[in-house]
Amino acid sequence: MDNATNRSPRAERARWAPPGFKYPSRSVAHSAAYQAERLTAADVDPALYGDQYEAGLFGLDCFDSMVASGLDIDGYVFFSQVYRQLRPSRVGEPLTVTGWVRDLHRVRKGHSVTELYHLTDGEGRVCIETELTGLLADPPGRTPQDSGDAPPMPRRAEPPADGWTLLREKQVTPDKVRVFSQDVGNEIHFDEEFARRHGFRAPLAQGIMTAVWLLSVLADERPPTAFDVEVRYLRPVFWDSPASLWARRSADGALEMVQSRNDEGKVTADMRVRSLSYDPLSHGPAPSQTPAGG
Repeated sequence: MDNATNRSPRAERARWAPPGFKYPSRSVAHSAAYQAERLTAADVDPALYGDQYEAGLFGLDCFDSMVASGLDIDGYVFFSQVYRQLRPSRVGEPLTVTGWVRDLHRVRKGHSVTELYHLTDGEGRVCIETELTGLLADPPGRTPQDSGDAPPMPRRAEPPADGWTLLREKQVTPDKVRVFSQDVGNEIHFDEEFARRHGFRAPLAQGIMTAVWLLSVLADERPPTAFDVEVRYLRPVFWDSPASLWARRSADGALEMVQSRNDEGKVTADMRVRSLSYDPLSHGPAPSQTPAGG
């Protein structure tokens, strides 16, 4: 999707949909070139996944569902996300995306919205589930409102203690952000003036871009068969920020949590591993772990 030409005019687009609203089902398939381009932009080696889909990228298709329904997602910012892979699927395999709005709450700066999405294969089996919670911000200048009964935003992580291992580092760049988010159509990732009007010094790297980096740790040995993880987005990642990736394991070696940190050592996002399993017949020493605490 070309985010400049395939979006409805702003005046014709709604800001949010009510609870219970169902997005039209759509068939999606990621080519090997599509997956490789976006993984590379997120500083993830596409070879980690071979011919298997990387699940995190389907978060982009969830945004496409919102845009295709006529919603204005400019300024939408993630709080948290749950990813569950129930079974692996192959690159190029068509999957059907279905999604709906579970909760919508008025908050101080706009609306907090939680959405659920399923991706099913040709046999009707759910391969991936994801739950998204984020802020649909009001336009700049609108008077802030009371938060009502909205769920709390994630608390920022405490300074990391001992027990963490540095895995890798990277430099986020505007070009990488543009490539990764080219289909999304959220100006917070592209437009410097738009970002400043919303209180940010520069455009933001998309939350899913960080999630894909976090999820790559699950595939360091080999692609997982199934997993259940919870990602919290704690601080903005600007499109020109250095970042580092850290992991913490239990005493028996099970992966418990992964963190992304900025150049000040502050946690920008974390991922708690609730369950993780691998095909015992595939190559590599990675064990199953169900559950893993955090």
